[in-house]
Amino acid sequence: MKAMVLAAGYGERMKPLTWNRAKPALPLLNRPSILHLLEHLAGSGISQVILNLHYRPDTIRALEPRIRELGLRAGFSEEAVILGTGGGLKNAEAFLSNGTFLMVNSDFVTDCPILLALEQHRQSEALATLILTPYREGTEYGAVEMGEDGRIVRIAGRPGPDSGKPRYHFTGIHILEQRIFREIPGGVKSEINREVYPRLILSGARISGYVHQGFWRELGTPQRYLDGSLDLLSRGDSKFLQRTRVREGVFSATPLSELKGTVEAAFLAGAELKMEEGTFAAGVVLGDRVHLNRGASITRTVLWDDVIVGEQSSLDECILGAGARVPPKTRLHRKIALDAASYGGDLKGLEPMAGLLMTSF
Repeated sequence: MKAMVLAAGYGERMKPLTWNRAKPALPLLNRPSILHLLEHLAGSGISQVILNLHYRPDTIRALEPRIRELGLRAGFSEEAVILGTGGGLKNAEAFLSNGTFLMVNSDFVTDCPILLALEQHRQSEALATLILTPYREGTEYGAVEMGEDGRIVRIAGRPGPDSGKPRYHFTGIHILEQRIFREIPGGVKSEINREVYPRLILSGARISGYVHQGFWRELGTPQRYLDGSLDLLSRGDSKFLQRTRVREGVFSATPLSELKGTVEAAFLAGAELKMEEGTFAAGVVLGDRVHLNRGASITRTVLWDDVIVGEQSSLDECILGAGARVPPKTRLHRKIALDAASYGGDLKGLEPMAGLLMTSF
């Protein structure tokens, strides 16, 4: 079975973290985030994937050897101009021929039982089945309205006014039949949720929903990226994590015997971590070659590779980009901090401070 993975976007909501790489290439638990999704797809019967590319395409192409290690054959569909979810899908039609296939966003992690959703899709004889998750008030996710018969009646505010039917959120997973290509114009930008599905719903075509009650985290903003990273780490059930498991909730590629500080779950560290005396880390993801100097305290924070935290500094709810160096006695809360010397992106909204560029989130 084949799948299309949508990876062409600019990652605008994740700026400035996406200044030099596509959003699916950002590290999630110290591996490119898209590999988590692709590993789940491979375990759900997918054997071939095509990824559409536009922004920083080299950062996705470079992952092809690691994608093959997951047991997947990967192809790429590079778009000179972003074609949207509908146009991008139409552009990959030749690759996706021959039977039912998936289209998935690339900015989430989940434990969704795709095979069960696929079985329901086939029994319903739907043109498309969207995997949904229970609705949560107060979120900015759009609502999908679905009737008791499993038919979706409204998505992305269309068609028509609020139906009064139960509401859900869309996870970003579509199960599709070949007939969908007839409904998408070629060579132009189009959005499947806002344009194609509402038109099909009005025409009477069956667009179904499958409700997933389990784990799903969208990672499209810095706050969701941080929360999702720590939620995924707290679950601790990813296969790749088990290779560095030390004890419940603690994973480290660096032997804990080499660390002079204190660690508490949830904790993940890469190779060559240095923790000096009096340091503390809990609820953290630390990349390779991170150095926590004497007395530093890190909580609910993600540090990418080669970050150095100065003596007596405190970081809480922060994301630090690769190579960032935090001066001694610095206190940061809810900050993104990047290495000013290596940063080459847009400076709008960034505040310089002692070799760092920072913004709040």
